[in-house]
Amino acid sequence: MARRRGFLKNEKGASIVEFALLVPVLLLLLIGTVTLFDLFRTLQSVEKATFTVGDMLSRQPALTQARLDAMMTLTRQMVPTANDGGIRVSSIAKQGGRMVLQWTQNSGTNVPTTPLPMSVLPDVAEGDSVLLTESFVPHRAFMDLFGFDVITFGAQAAHRPRFVSKISFN
Repeated sequence: MARRRGFLKNEKGASIVEFALLVPVLLLLLIGTVTLFDLFRTLQSVEKATFTVGDMLSRQPALTQARLDAMMTLTRQMVPTANDGGIRVSSIAKQGGRMVLQWTQNSGTNVPTTPLPMSVLPDVAEGDSVLLTESFVPHRAFMDLFGFDVITFGAQAAHRPRFVSKISFN
């Protein structure tokens, strides 16, 4: 009976057991934090690249497919995981009180065929136009623990043409 009481009161090894129980939780927390950080960092890079490309294109009087391809190359350099990404650039003008699509062009891959998101366009004066730049970058998460495997980050930026009223596409 005395041995049994001594065994029940013995606390040697309790910290090892607690540590063994907490290690999986701590590892999941660490991996989850690294995964979320990577996702947010990539999203921020995609948004910065989209805004930069849109700003650069808004300074041009006319665009060509070669210029769009060069902007896709820039996006790939700014976002390391954008190798399978794509951009869509559209010129939209306000005519007769409504927004009218002048032209839209793609560069890269993974550009969806979804309609243009008119809700992101700023107010535009009659006869004026905006250049809508959209980026689509698929990104594989660091770990697929929380339902994140491949996420396609998308960003939009609307810019008014700087030096002309409408940017043409040749």
